[in-house]
Amino acid sequence: MVVREGDEPVNLWESVRVALQSIASNKLRASLTMLGMIIGVAAVIALVAAGAGTQAQVTAQFESLGSNLLVVSPRAASFRGISQGAGSSQSLTNSDVAAIRNLATAVSAVAPEYSTNGQIVYGSQNTQASILGVTPEYAIVREWATDKGRFINILDNSTRTKVVVLGASVAEDLFGDLTLVNPIGQMVKINRQNYEVIGIMASKGVGGFQNLDSNVFMPLSTAQVRFGGAGNISLSGINVQAASAEQMDLAQAQLTSILRANHHLATTQSDDFTIQNQTEIVEMVQETAGTFAVLLSSIASISLVVGGIGIMNIMLVSVTERTREIGIRKAIGAKRRDILAQFLVEAIVLSLVGGIIGVLLGYGTAQIVVLLLGGTQALVTPQSVAMAMGVSVGVGLFFGIYPASRAAALRPIEALRYE
Repeated sequence: MVVREGDEPVNLWESVRVALQSIASNKLRASLTMLGMIIGVAAVIALVAAGAGTQAQVTAQFESLGSNLLVVSPRAASFRGISQGAGSSQSLTNSDVAAIRNLATAVSAVAPEYSTNGQIVYGSQNTQASILGVTPEYAIVREWATDKGRFINILDNSTRTKVVVLGASVAEDLFGDLTLVNPIGQMVKINRQNYEVIGIMASKGVGGFQNLDSNVFMPLSTAQVRFGGAGNISLSGINVQAASAEQMDLAQAQLTSILRANHHLATTQSDDFTIQNQTEIVEMVQETAGTFAVLLSSIASISLVVGGIGIMNIMLVSVTERTREIGIRKAIGAKRRDILAQFLVEAIVLSLVGGIIGVLLGYGTAQIVVLLLGGTQALVTPQSVAMAMGVSVGVGLFFGIYPASRAAALRPIEALRYE
């Protein structure tokens, strides 16, 4: 409102003091009025924090798989939309690995793998595990160290040695507390054949939605022959580490070109393999988690609107109750803008106090929600707090305008007559 020349400015602190006195004199009513705002802000904070924590956790899981990682998987080729046969068994072979190593200039390491599932037995103990036939480069590409013993080496692969490196959870299932027993040198059975334990991997937990500690590693050549038969050279996948993050796209393009040429694919044929870019996967997961968090927050924001309606309702009641007070204030010189400021500030204070309580409640709720969802952390960011507080104050201001305008528009004579 325009202030006429000679008018004194509205005393904001006095308006806040009067608003707090009004709220204090009606504690129960004020508390019930703020309840909708508290629930709304708490819901927004809790959902955004849980979403941000889950997003960070999933991102960390994918990044734990290795840096600058490209994963090549087999796929059936097709010609004009017609499948040319299953690509899962023969579309990736040892010759593809040799071609990539010789021709891909943007690649720093190549780690092929042959995977299957099996039962691992030690004495009376047994467990199911993913069995991976790998080369020494696997530990480099996946940035994974051994906790005890050693990893697969070149000699193991060249001689098809029957040795295994156990994931942390597999070792615990078979041998119990690893601080009390040393599994190195012990013999375990896979498909009724003995394998010597040469190492235990450091625990890595969940990565890419799978438990990495439930893997068992053996030489690639051993796994191909023992589980695929004599002469088997097929692969379940090829892990490739780009020379740098900047060369990820170039490395992916080189892999596509090399594999298409090695598989003798015509220009009209689609790839009989897929290449997953770790960076793209992480970005996709982050975008999906962010969209989901925004959606949930939008739904939770409905509570803020309900809280705003509650504030408007109670402010209208307050205007009616204080009609005579408004008339007296106007009769002794209070101007329209003074009355307007008084009721607007009261509405904003209600929403602001409710917002602060809601932020604190939302933080506590977020911790509980994350635990129930199986996560490890909830991230309450300054941005989410600022957004929730800004929205709560905005809602209070929006829904407080009509009651404040109604109070300011009262004529002194009619207000003084009111009983």
